[in-house]
Amino acid sequence: MDLVPDIFFEKQEGNLCAQHALNALLQGNYFTAVDLAAIGQKLDDQENAMMANQGISGQQASNFDDSGYFSVQVIQDALSVWNLQLISWTSVEARQAREQPQNEVAYICNLAEHWFTLRKFAVPWRWYNLNSTQNAPTYLSETYLAMLLQQIQSENYSVFVVRGTLPEAPVDGLAAVLPDPKTIPKPSHQTEVLFSGRGYSLAEVETLEDDDDDEEIQLAKAIEASLQKPKDDIDEMRRKRLERFGG
Repeated sequence: MDLVPDIFFEKQEGNLCAQHALNALLQGNYFTAVDLAAIGQKLDDQENAMMANQGISGQQASNFDDSGYFSVQVIQDALSVWNLQLISWTSVEARQAREQPQNEVAYICNLAEHWFTLRKFAVPWRWYNLNSTQNAPTYLSETYLAMLLQQIQSENYSVFVVRGTLPEAPVDGLAAVLPDPKTIPKPSHQTEVLFSGRGYSLAEVETLEDDDDDEEIQLAKAIEASLQKPKDDIDEMRRKRLERFGG
């Protein structure tokens, strides 16, 4: 039995990926684009007032726009209601996350205005990729989580560690009582969907072997292969976003 049917998941709509990433993290319909735009406007007003007081002219704050873009400051402000913080992957404070990534609660990642969430459900072996460009959440083993984070960071993603206590979600309780997926035999025909490091396409590879060394080798090959796919969907997503919101 897997968690996927019970995980709150929003598929990509327009370019509302910031909304999707936040709701996936919090496991509920907590934010709309209107809510995030209100936060963005508040931050813009505060920053513009500060620049005016400092005598800075010719610059305007831009924490959001009509196309659906939202800055990391908007996301951090939205999460502050739950006392959640975003810590940069490259910071001193994130050293433990770099060494033992499975022990954190979640990560929010960004590239080319696309946001997505990697989230743990209750136990270190229950990580899922909640990228809204996928058809559904995909399971991440502890090994693949570490490799994925290293790879996407090397591909110029901004990775943020989520620190704090997430709102309690029913699916977390379910995750705590289910067996570790690695202990469940897989049918020989089953495939596992892997995330493409380029951000907007998915690659499907054959089921990984049980042996840990073989698993790491095959995962490395899968990531390398996925990186060969062109990242030409970004312009298409931006075009659809502009059609939806104007601008």
